[in-house]
Amino acid sequence: MSRAIFLAGEHRPSDGRFEVPTDRPLPITDALAALSDPSTEDGPLADWLAPAKLALDQVAEGKLLPALRDLGDGVALAHWRLADWDPARFPALPAEEVAAFGEAVADLCGRVEQLYGDRYLEALTGPDGRVETSGARLVLELRTPGEHQDWQLDFAVRLGKTVPAERAWQGQEQQTLVRGLAEAARLFPPIDRSLSEQRPTGVRLDVTEAADLLAGGAAALTGAGIDVRLPSELTEHRLRARARVTDLTAVRWEAAIGEETLSTAELKELAGQQARLVRWRDRWVWADGAGRLAGLLDRADDLPAAEALSLALAGTRDTTEFGAVEVVAEGAVEDLVRRLQAADAQEPRLDGVDARLRDYQRRGAAWLQSMAELGFGTLLADDMGLGKTLQAIALLADRPGPHLVVCPTSVLGNWARELNRFAPGLEVRTHHGAMRPSTVDDLAPGTVLLTSYPLLRIDAELLDQVGWDVVVLDEAQQIKNPDSQAARAARGLRAEARLALTGTPVENRLSELWSIMRFCNPGLLGSQRRFRERFVQPIERQRDPAAARQLRAITAPFLLRRLKSEVASDLPAKQEAVVSCTLTDEQAALYRTTVRRMLSGDLGTGIQRRGRVLRLLTALKQICNHPAQYLGDFGDGGELAGRSGKLARTTEMLAEVVDEGERALLFTQYRVMGELLATHLAAELELAEVPFLHGGLSTSRRDGLVRAFQQDERASPLLIVSLKAGGVGLNLTRATHVLHYDRWWNPAVEDQATDRAHRIGQTRTVFVHKLVTGGTLEERIADLLESKRGLADAVIGSGEDWLTELADEDLRALVELTEVDR
Repeated sequence: MSRAIFLAGEHRPSDGRFEVPTDRPLPITDALAALSDPSTEDGPLADWLAPAKLALDQVAEGKLLPALRDLGDGVALAHWRLADWDPARFPALPAEEVAAFGEAVADLCGRVEQLYGDRYLEALTGPDGRVETSGARLVLELRTPGEHQDWQLDFAVRLGKTVPAERAWQGQEQQTLVRGLAEAARLFPPIDRSLSEQRPTGVRLDVTEAADLLAGGAAALTGAGIDVRLPSELTEHRLRARARVTDLTAVRWEAAIGEETLSTAELKELAGQQARLVRWRDRWVWADGAGRLAGLLDRADDLPAAEALSLALAGTRDTTEFGAVEVVAEGAVEDLVRRLQAADAQEPRLDGVDARLRDYQRRGAAWLQSMAELGFGTLLADDMGLGKTLQAIALLADRPGPHLVVCPTSVLGNWARELNRFAPGLEVRTHHGAMRPSTVDDLAPGTVLLTSYPLLRIDAELLDQVGWDVVVLDEAQQIKNPDSQAARAARGLRAEARLALTGTPVENRLSELWSIMRFCNPGLLGSQRRFRERFVQPIERQRDPAAARQLRAITAPFLLRRLKSEVASDLPAKQEAVVSCTLTDEQAALYRTTVRRMLSGDLGTGIQRRGRVLRLLTALKQICNHPAQYLGDFGDGGELAGRSGKLARTTEMLAEVVDEGERALLFTQYRVMGELLATHLAAELELAEVPFLHGGLSTSRRDGLVRAFQQDERASPLLIVSLKAGGVGLNLTRATHVLHYDRWWNPAVEDQATDRAHRIGQTRTVFVHKLVTGGTLEERIADLLESKRGLADAVIGSGEDWLTELADEDLRALVELTEVDR
């Protein structure tokens, strides 16, 4: 990686220098020009392409702020900075260099953009911030010449409409011309020739200079706020490499200009002119790279079928020679892509399905059946509560079997009940317990065999011996770690069709989607390393919309995701609210002491630091819940009242729920806290018991608690649920209130828990209450949670690990207690 050094000069930060491997210093303007050259993508400056793009995007969006830097000796430097520049977005580069780069770009562009003179400064410093702006900027328009003529670069000013330079020199726009041309001449030296004229209106360029403008000059000028307009024929008639997929075994190189494919002879004719801009067939063509492309023409690259299909779906291919090139599918491949994209258009076959499917469920069932016929795996990622299980059953009932369903142990009973209810003609067996078969002959898989993820790992060798028709992975986030035993065992199963079900295909990282899709369709997303380079880094770090679109294009035929808001208009409303609670004096003292003790020393680096930060966060969450959870003491006589503001508020709210004859679910991620809540609430609300559903219960006990809550009028109106145990496979629609006692700090997981009550079968409004303690990290993280939801939405999400990556000062600001009324 090259080093980038940006040093503030005596007067202007933009006098910085960009040091390239040749040790030839470049001004920031020249650095931007170098970064705009397509060849940079493969050169030593490639790591700086993403920062340059983001910095210029922010300039274009007007995200500039004035700033002062103290130079000492009573002198300060006035400069411009980017309002939203975070060096942490580019972890592969030194943070101080990225920070200096952003400042240099901002100051350079800011000085060009601010065309309003004293009026602008008065508006910044005076009592009235309003300033009349013309929005004027310099326009450079390149005109295509005839065969033996020079190119012409005309000057103008954009002021609502474009004003030619001849007129602009006569009016108030002349200041824009003077400043703009001075800056333009610095960025593109041929313009300097025109400045010897009193009122220049343009400059003539030879073909080499015109090529320089197209190759990099236009990008540098545009980055400085100058409007550059190029002839449409040069953008439409550019020589480019293209790849063509005609079967699922190879991709063939070809050359194209516009939509026209060139023959080998035609390409050699272009390459023979040895120029970037050439006259060809009575028109000018940008032919840079013709020689390199001629050496590749008609070459066929052998590829695995999954990768070839992936390229056909994406429509682009990343190459070493030419960067991203267009991919065209034809013949059988084009037909396959068309069939994949229309897989949900047919009517589903529902013989043997004893249920009335909603319209979106019918489309989902048709899609699953069509994709299985084509021999492809699928990922059904509908929102929780939209009936993924029923759609999967429609697939199983349509095929001969044997089928294997792998699910969490806690929902084995639910799958058996749903299959018996909706597909009574299917033979269902459960592979579970100490007395389960140990040989294939004894396995007798029947039509549908149900088993759990632990037994998938333990009995992998046995289950691998069966030729399954369909393998279903329910709650497929269980294989989000591709190196886990469960993921390896799932990939080893032999099946004609594979189906993954999950409401959260991306919880924390895009790599989780890669792992699930690797089970569904091996090879479709390439190797894990290639996936990180192609999608994870651009999407997660730079929020690159082009990379997100490309990933959607590849996965769309194999991934179906519908939201409640899109397809289930008959569901009742869900009302969400954050409930702020106060700390008791005991909690506040514990909180401050813990922060002071755990942040007093060096947190370390790497895994050691992550562990220490997580311990700190866990300790503070427990203190916010109740001192007894953190200290392990339950006060005199086991009393919990009076020690936690959150517990007091929870008790008050649930008392109202019980008094009104309603039912509520109370989620906590801690086993100890769940047990404390069960004891305390039963005593305070004078209930015979408050059951606690957690992962340590047997399947029969768990099913009994769910059945009682849903059906038994005498059962407790409250049910405490472990967040992890309650995030999957439960229908608890009798609840009209959901309380999140402690926050998981993962919106995707938290929403899954809420959806135990807000799902199909619910007929009333569900009120969701998210408890946070004021002045603590809980309150601040609650404000940050919404910004963490964008990753999953960008592709088809989010966890706690991001908190461990905060800088020490940011971490301290997050966790320190803010004084609030208690």
